[in-house]
Amino acid sequence: MSTQQAVLPFSIGASTIVQLLSAVACFLGAIALPEQLPEFRGTGQYILAGLGVLFLLTAAASVLLRNWIASLAQRTGLTARVLVPREGLVYLGIMLVIAVAALTGGNPDTGNMLLLVFGMMAGPFVLNGWLVVGMLTRISVSRSVTSVAQAGRFFSVDIQVSNQRRFLASRLIEVRDMIQGNRLQQQASVTFVCIAPGETRVAEYQLCIRKRGLYRLGPLRVSSHFPLGVGERGHSVGQQDEIVIYPATGSLLPGWRKRERNLSESIRTLNTHLGMFEDEFHGIREFRSGDSSRAVHWRSTARHGQLMVKEHYQHRQAEFTLLLDLYAVDVAAEQQLEGAVSLTATLCLEQVRQGNCRLLIAGKSLDTVTTQGSSGFREASLRALAVCEASASASLEKLFEAVCRVPISPNHRFVLVTPRVEESRRVAAAVARRFLRQEAMLTGRLLIIPCDEEHLAEVFTADTAPRAFEGTGERNV
Repeated sequence: MSTQQAVLPFSIGASTIVQLLSAVACFLGAIALPEQLPEFRGTGQYILAGLGVLFLLTAAASVLLRNWIASLAQRTGLTARVLVPREGLVYLGIMLVIAVAALTGGNPDTGNMLLLVFGMMAGPFVLNGWLVVGMLTRISVSRSVTSVAQAGRFFSVDIQVSNQRRFLASRLIEVRDMIQGNRLQQQASVTFVCIAPGETRVAEYQLCIRKRGLYRLGPLRVSSHFPLGVGERGHSVGQQDEIVIYPATGSLLPGWRKRERNLSESIRTLNTHLGMFEDEFHGIREFRSGDSSRAVHWRSTARHGQLMVKEHYQHRQAEFTLLLDLYAVDVAAEQQLEGAVSLTATLCLEQVRQGNCRLLIAGKSLDTVTTQGSSGFREASLRALAVCEASASASLEKLFEAVCRVPISPNHRFVLVTPRVEESRRVAAAVARRFLRQEAMLTGRLLIIPCDEEHLAEVFTADTAPRAFEGTGERNV
């Protein structure tokens, strides 16, 4: 199902119906009784009318506050509720019209006939209520769902229902599941037509959530309105599951490869200027054919009487640090940062295959991911990117200070995705002078990517999310 707001089925609790009927009965009594019994005139009329108003106000409060009342009932353990759906309201409305016509009609024979019809309609309504209670006796329900998923990708949620009775089947069992989180609240439902005695059945619904974040599934509500559909009884199951929706990823474009090459060339030039080498010194050995004359170690050559050269271990392990600046002052700016989060997630997946990678996020808080191992870093970085929040208090200074507190190797690269390009350059230079005593140590290794749509489109394209659909499947266990 898509993440658009779902339309919840309209229903009213049985207690609300009783309150409405009581209000109507009081108003009818205030009108009809004084004509038959004069002693009810005056004070009796006012009392009946006051009770009618009280019942009517109570019913209105129950309708307006039904969500709050339902959550309060769940917290206190009162999870069973009897509801009257739209069809049942129409049925009760017809019964009420017949009752009013029977009480206010002038012809006694017609009134008696209408009362008989009213009684004949009330019988099936009461019988439906008892059958609905029987459908949910000894019924257990549970949910099975993955703990992580990706934004814009479909995943399945399994709903398992067991009929623990030995003789009677349960019919038209409906299970509704709430999905909440990240300004989203909607409802999914699956229906089991028939569950035989001792049988367990599983149905699934497809869920596609387009926004990253932390979501909660639950509580589950199991209900039935068999056989007439004029009454519904259900109870809530408090099972709740959390699911982390990772940010959407995409593909890096040639524009990114070009920027990466330019950064590598800039770092080689910077290392030459600063006297830093990408290779680590290993030892001294004899000169061999093909060795460069620049590697000759003249002091050892004079001591041994033959050409000696310096030998280095090549430093092949790439070191890459990703910096994400989630600075936003309003909702529009926050939405624009989602592309930056997706680009950062894609870079994490790309760079972790090439060597060590580190992630720092400046948002509502400063988060750092340095987990060792490719699989561990992948999961930790995607989770951090899923739950990070933009903020107007995001600090570039703290971000670069965290960078400078870690030793910088000769081939270290830094990539910053930010909406504040000029301010980022200025803050990076100031922090580098204070911590590293050499501004170029950081600024010469830093690649800044603006997070507006134009610049992101040059280096990154997001995967197109599949079209949302709703579907359920049912199977035996």
